[in-house]
Amino acid sequence: MAGSRTLVLSSLSQTAGAVDKKRVTRALSGEDIAFEEIVAHYQPQVTQLVYRLLGWREDEVEDVVQEVFMAVFINLDKFRGQSRISTWLTRITINKCRSWQRKRLLKMNLIQKLISFGSSSNKPRYNPGANLWENEAAAQIRRVVQSLPPRLREVVVLRYLEELSITEVAEILDLTVNAVHVRLNRARKQIKNELSGIIENE
Repeated sequence: MAGSRTLVLSSLSQTAGAVDKKRVTRALSGEDIAFEEIVAHYQPQVTQLVYRLLGWREDEVEDVVQEVFMAVFINLDKFRGQSRISTWLTRITINKCRSWQRKRLLKMNLIQKLISFGSSSNKPRYNPGANLWENEAAAQIRRVVQSLPPRLREVVVLRYLEELSITEVAEILDLTVNAVHVRLNRARKQIKNELSGIIENE
């Protein structure tokens, strides 16, 4: 049964890969509709990943998603089809999120020099959405993951929320499998300082 399921998933993946390659070829030949198809197909996946990598900051997601697909449009001719387009898109998304976080840090440092954050009413307010992870345990996980350094948050998001394999995480982040395990272990230790038993050991 498991072997049969694996064959089906492999066949579906190959079919999806062939469709993506055709879309890229059509887009490079000047068919605007082909690029629109790529965006329509992958925008939900990219949006979810950006949302998680930025620490559930909803007000920033749309701008970063736009930057991601702008980079895809500009660099489409660099896609060689050696990996799935979803893997390529994930790499671009992570790089854009890293850049955005650096810009945000610089901006916040400047703001902190100009104004005082002495009262809670002056602090930035973020509204991740009333329907997001409504139960308290999930909300606690979200807060702890949000507080992780970006390099640790990336592996947690990709492994546990995007449910990628260790090998896929390593490929996307250009790390060794061992490095991914090291980062996951560090992230789990940091999380377990506040939450015991939420993330199980592999």
